[in-house]
Amino acid sequence: MRRWVKLRLNRCIPVLVSAVLVLAVLVLAMPRGVYGAQEGTWDRSEDGKYWMYFYSPGEPAEDEWIEDQGKEYYVDSKGRMKTGWVTDKRDKNKYYMGEDGAKCFNMFTPDGHYVGPDGLILESFDTYRKAVKKQLERLMKDKAYKERDGAQRPGFMLWDINGDGYRDVVAVDCAQSPGRVVLTAVWDPREEEMVPAFEADPDGPDQSFLTYNQDSQSVWLTIVKNSGERDFFQMKDNGFQFENIWHFELDYDDWGDAVYYVNGIKYDAQEWEQALSQAGLEAGAAVTEGFLTLDAETVKQAVDCSPEEEMPLWQQ
Repeated sequence: MRRWVKLRLNRCIPVLVSAVLVLAVLVLAMPRGVYGAQEGTWDRSEDGKYWMYFYSPGEPAEDEWIEDQGKEYYVDSKGRMKTGWVTDKRDKNKYYMGEDGAKCFNMFTPDGHYVGPDGLILESFDTYRKAVKKQLERLMKDKAYKERDGAQRPGFMLWDINGDGYRDVVAVDCAQSPGRVVLTAVWDPREEEMVPAFEADPDGPDQSFLTYNQDSQSVWLTIVKNSGERDFFQMKDNGFQFENIWHFELDYDDWGDAVYYVNGIKYDAQEWEQALSQAGLEAGAAVTEGFLTLDAETVKQAVDCSPEEEMPLWQQ
């Protein structure tokens, strides 16, 4: 009986040894920190200035990421938990660590950057916000509007006027009762810049206003001159400029009789009115709501907001 047990044990020993060796290899190969989770505890450094993560007494984690209770932390080569900006030596990306040391997501950093759902800076979104502010700040410095206050101050809105998903700049000469567009600028994601689509002369006599056709979901710019000329421009989908669709001109012949033109072709008065009505139907209703008063605080509130709905655009 004893000899049989001894034989069984001799046969099991090699199997047990092999299993132990395999398990040891797996344990050694398992990375620590974020990707592997060897548990440890937080404790202060000897001088009390830094938090450190210890796997065992006297064995702090060094130069690695730590995942603890669903948050990510980084300790440097001296084992000190970092705050502020950290550069990951593996992927060379920069991440912002909050005052508690945890990696930050979906927020503005104190120095004005925005970090997305993966913790990375949305570089294009940063560039976009600077470009928008530049356009609006230039308008705020214009002497024609600088002296105004209250309801007479210019207004603005960020509105996707070409249907590409990015919010563009629209500014009017009066926030409370806009009757004249003074600036439109469209974001070009490839060149990462604001492309001016229209800019009016502050002292010019022309009237200009935006309209929106709900059925075609198109944005139009209408310009009316004191001479009687009227132009209807349509912003094409994914375009950067308004395209002139309708041009109405009123002239007089040698006898003082009115002569009507539509897109350079002579029309009689009735045809001219019919074409003008058709152009109005295509252009849609005037946009008179949604404008914010143009001042530094309002611009910051409108521009420096979380791009949740536009996130897929900025992560491309």
